Amino acid sequence: MARIKKACKNHPDRLSSRRCYYCHAYLCSECQHHFEHHIFCGRWCYLRWKITAFVKRLRKKTYVLPLTLLVLILFSNGTLLLYVNHRFNQLPTVKTEPAVVRKSDSVYFKLDSTFSPSRGQLSLQIHVSPNLSASLWHNGTLEQFTSEQNGKIIFKHVPLRFGNNQFIIWAHRANGQTQLIDSLHIYFSSARLQYLSQPVLQVRTNKKIIALTFDAGSTNRGSQNILTILRNHNLHCTLFVTGQFLKQHPELVQQMVIDGHEIGNHTFSHPHFTTYNQNSLQKTAPHVNRAFVRQQLLKVDSLFFQLTRKHLAPFWRAPFGEYNKDILRWAAEAGFKHIGWSSKCDALDWTVDSTNALYRSGNEILNHFLKLEKEEGLAGKIILMHLGTDRQADFPYQILPALIDSLQNRGYRFVTVSELLN
Repeated sequence: MARIKKACKNHPDRLSSRRCYYCHAYLCSECQHHFEHHIFCGRWCYLRWKITAFVKRLRKKTYVLPLTLLVLILFSNGTLLLYVNHRFNQLPTVKTEPAVVRKSDSVYFKLDSTFSPSRGQLSLQIHVSPNLSASLWHNGTLEQFTSEQNGKIIFKHVPLRFGNNQFIIWAHRANGQTQLIDSLHIYFSSARLQYLSQPVLQVRTNKKIIALTFDAGSTNRGSQNILTILRNHNLHCTLFVTGQFLKQHPELVQQMVIDGHEIGNHTFSHPHFTTYNQNSLQKTAPHVNRAFVRQQLLKVDSLFFQLTRKHLAPFWRAPFGEYNKDILRWAAEAGFKHIGWSSKCDALDWTVDSTNALYRSGNEILNHFLKLEKEEGLAGKIILMHLGTDRQADFPYQILPALIDSLQNRGYRFVTVSELLN
């Protein structure tokens, strides 16, 4: 008898028969975490399973009283571990209870915190004695520095990072003396960040829908021709633009918006994020960190907003397809989900040298996709092409009308990435 398969809790487009040992949610292979020969959604479900098993054993034991005393001792010493786990847009802003008022070396302070789970931000308000300044350090880096006003020091909208967050608050006197106020440790995760950090290469569906996507780097040769072809066929596609393209060709970007296309993020300067071009490994490049990825993505969104008064769609595509787990998480913290392209669906239209083994002429690109559709089907797949070309002849966009007409005649409907995911 075949095992029942249902949609994965994090990837509705993927079917699986494997389930979490604790909550029994269906999990695809990417979402499965193995602990003690069982499968779990993650460490939280594993921890709850361990606690439940421990409580069951505890009922049969005689050391309930010593354990209770141990818990009381821990709490009396102020040792408290909090694990924050929430779902996106399901929790209101949470106001915590004020911490214990302390007086030490004439420094008076009382700490309040406000947590906004839907935005992944923390705000801190400290009641202090006059004439003090304070610095907030986040995972070893200075996050904010501010001075006392009306007996308060306020740190606003401090972003929480995916995973461990260590906060240390220091008080600074005018005479140069420094004193530790408090330290906080928060492990942050959310359904929103989990979703955004999972890359998309295709969507499993029985519907004949396909996403035709274009990357816009810097050159605009052929861009107007492509936009005209898409307009004539009444197609709305997802176009990934770089900051360089935005700055050099703002009129084309405005035309994309007017035509109703979905605009995604292709980073500001199209850099290498990993060492793949050097050693074929997706290892984070030395110059790449959380701040670098965030700047590369948010700078493009800022430029796009200045030009159109709209924000980019929450999708990004890594230059050269270079990314890893850390880079995906850093991009997720900036609000972007990675959209790649499906297997064998790179048109290779970026190849300029006709002697290169990867080079495809226009007709070869057309025949490649029609053959791929016949042999494997293109339902739910994402095609990669480029909005500009450095070729001097045999421009790839010239086959677009034939490709669109042929696939439409075979029953396919072209959609944006947003439509494909929905």
